[in-house]
Amino acid sequence: MLRKAAYLFLILFFVLSSILVYTVISGVNKADKAVVQPIGELVRQLIVPVTPVILPNATTIVRQISDLSRLETASIELEKVITAERNSDLWWGALGETMVFVAHGKVVAGVDFAQMSDDDLRVADPETVWIHLPQAILFDDLPALDNEKSFVADRDTGLLTRADPELETNVRRNAEEAIKEEALSSGVLERADMNARQYMLEFLGSLGFTNVEFYDETPPVPPAFEQPIPKGFVVTPVAP
Repeated sequence: MLRKAAYLFLILFFVLSSILVYTVISGVNKADKAVVQPIGELVRQLIVPVTPVILPNATTIVRQISDLSRLETASIELEKVITAERNSDLWWGALGETMVFVAHGKVVAGVDFAQMSDDDLRVADPETVWIHLPQAILFDDLPALDNEKSFVADRDTGLLTRADPELETNVRRNAEEAIKEEALSSGVLERADMNARQYMLEFLGSLGFTNVEFYDETPPVPPAFEQPIPKGFVVTPVAP
């Protein structure tokens, strides 16, 4: 009788133990899910998508600049007095001629952007661009001598000669060259170059560049741009 009671007690003990173990395991699993799911959701919330930065195309910018063609960035107006003579030492000036010519002129200088190549501009990062501008030049297709304002102030011919029409032609040609030389010595090209750079600062600034660096020669190829990504952010591709 006691042996049967002992067997019954053991059976009952195992049944109760199994129920207890199952209850504990189920509770732990539910607790894990309750903790793991909010943590996973929190991680997903912390990972914020970042749109990748695409640098502007340097070739496109150069074409926009080239479309400006040439830019007149400096000019200077001058007056020169030119004295010319011929045969003044023959027959005590009897076969000679002298002329005093007052020349008025305007010289225009600037930059011809059509001379730029794609390699003259490099985009280093979204805010920085390196650029090499063509040298400032005098625009020779614009006449330096103003024929309407220029005039012969005095002209004398010897007793035995007539006025030579070629003399005034040569004087006007020499006057134009003299005006150009005077303009160059005044620093008109330096002013044209400085003004061209200021214009380019404003032009590239309108495209979003805040740092413009000028180079005397073709700029080097900048290192590959690496977009800084803060912790908790990931780069997402841009939709085509």
